Amino acid sequence: MAMASPAPTDVLLRPAAIARAWMGPGRPQETIAVPGVVLGPGEALLRVDLVTIAEDDLAVADGDEQCPAPTVLGREFVGRVAALGGRVDAADGTALELGERVVCAPRPRERIAAHRELVGGFATHVHVPAGTPIVRVGEVLPACILAPVPGVVSRVAGLLREAEQRVDLEDVDLTVTGAGIDPLVLAAMATERGAAVTIASADPRVRSRAHRFGAAVIAERAAVRGLRATVRPRHDVGGAFTVVAPDCAPADLATAVAFMRSLGTRRYPFADLVSAPLPLDRLDEAIGLARSGAFLRVAIAPGA
Repeated sequence: MAMASPAPTDVLLRPAAIARAWMGPGRPQETIAVPGVVLGPGEALLRVDLVTIAEDDLAVADGDEQCPAPTVLGREFVGRVAALGGRVDAADGTALELGERVVCAPRPRERIAAHRELVGGFATHVHVPAGTPIVRVGEVLPACILAPVPGVVSRVAGLLREAEQRVDLEDVDLTVTGAGIDPLVLAAMATERGAAVTIASADPRVRSRAHRFGAAVIAERAAVRGLRATVRPRHDVGGAFTVVAPDCAPADLATAVAFMRSLGTRRYPFADLVSAPLPLDRLDEAIGLARSGAFLRVAIAPGA
């Protein structure tokens, strides 16, 4: 006799969850209220503590990147487990519990649909599909350090994973090109693994901060699109090669969290890269601030 599938879990939200829906390029974002969600088996509802505006969010908002509409943007966030659809395992295979502080791997952007409104981090809550890697982050680190982990920090972890398949990072010189927060995260993570890092960037925000993230700096006249690293083994084993950030694997999220939680990482001023948080109802202002380049990451605290 076939066993019945677990029943969905109805979650009533009081007060209702709030999300800012992106309606398409050039259109104002709209506020929607979600009074409840239906969690299928293995799904989770996370309450967002802090979300940061990443470059791909700006690219979508400006119409430079394709995205279904309406949707909710924001894929770099840290939050807490608010509800679970039955047993939901963290990436380490142990069951999550209510109230735990976590990050989750970014999902492909999806259009808002019935019972699937909370699809991004520019909201008080996010509805996480079954099978999404979720990693605990503990209670010690501030949210401003943890929010970028699912995006930029995991992306950098993936790039270094690719490099380490070919060479031991303790024996290399690494030249990093790119703009924004990515080169700085890569410099710190590679330095902690023993590489000697130089950043070549046309971005003055990066050049002025490079030494604080373990890197020497040389000016790059032309802006380089995307993050890449040229790896030069000191003993010239196999010659130099270039690595770009791959699609992130589930293990990259766990590696990124472990890096941020390690004691050695605390000498790098990651918190200084993130603005003081704005409330969710000032999202449009926050996006404008992110476009201005005044901060490498602009933060939003949906519960503020």
